[in-house]
Amino acid sequence: MKKSFFTFIGLALVLLSAGSCKKELPVYSFRIVVVNEDGIRIQNALVRATAPVVNAIPDFNDTTNVFGETGVHTYPYEAVLQVKASKGGNPPLVEGCGFVKLIADSVVELKVVVLPYSGGASGC
Repeated sequence: MKKSFFTFIGLALVLLSAGSCKKELPVYSFRIVVVNEDGIRIQNALVRATAPVVNAIPDFNDTTNVFGETGVHTYPYEAVLQVKASKGGNPPLVEGCGFVKLIADSVVELKVVVLPYSGGASGC
């Protein structure tokens, strides 16, 4: 009786551990921090992160919080995203851009420096 009980427990443990060996898919996360040229964080800046190709699937839009950063965004695939940040009307008062490469299972943080807008010559 004891032998069959221990055999049952051993078999149950093997089955439970085999079912939990599923490999989880990686998650690619990022956050954007917007600062001015003096390094002061900018709140309420509009931020757009997308792949620099026509009809890109990754397309994130956000606004920075009081700490000058967006929330954490996730994407299911490895990607390089073009990031543009601006503040003001149309045309914006300040604008900046950069690129972020997403890394599996980590939160990548990109700091975008916004400069005064000068007729489309901001480099973005």
